[in-house]
Amino acid sequence: MFFGRSKSKFRKTIFLIITVLIAIGLVIPLTALFQKQPSGGRAQDPGTTQQTPRERLAGLEAEAIKEPGNTAVLMELADAYIYTGKPDRAVETYEQVLAVDPGYSEARYMIAYIYYNKNENDQAIAKLQELIEKDPDYADAHLLYGYVLGHDKKDYAGGIQELEKFIALAKGGPETEKVKLIIEEWKAEQAKE
Repeated sequence: MFFGRSKSKFRKTIFLIITVLIAIGLVIPLTALFQKQPSGGRAQDPGTTQQTPRERLAGLEAEAIKEPGNTAVLMELADAYIYTGKPDRAVETYEQVLAVDPGYSEARYMIAYIYYNKNENDQAIAKLQELIEKDPDYADAHLLYGYVLGHDKKDYAGGIQELEKFIALAKGGPETEKVKLIIEEWKAEQAKE
């Protein structure tokens, strides 16, 4: 009997230790994720990683006032607005980028993506059509446009056409395999209609 209790207590202790180790293993990497600001592929000042999102946002706003034509600063500011939950301000800032450089495809794409996330699909479609007209080889624009058409508008034929353009432009990779599966699903949906 005593041995049974001891064994049970031992198992509980081991279980508790393993649970704590797993929790520590998950928490440490997650905290590292939240300590750095996303930079959208642009270089950051090494001293900025210790700033809070609000401090970084305030610094970027001040930079944008000093240099209103600096598209790199404006793009980073727009990204910061997204990160801090201000999508409308992000759209305004991406529009400022386009006022300076109408050919800045990433800014136009991000506006479309924000509209899509806000379920404003008609606005997303309009921006994607503008982008594709100006930059027909922007693969991600075809991907998002296809997804909006097929998934949200139930225009499977139009969605498939755009996804096939994405596949042609992307030239392979794991994302194209996922897109091929979506195309097959939509073809099956078309057959039901």
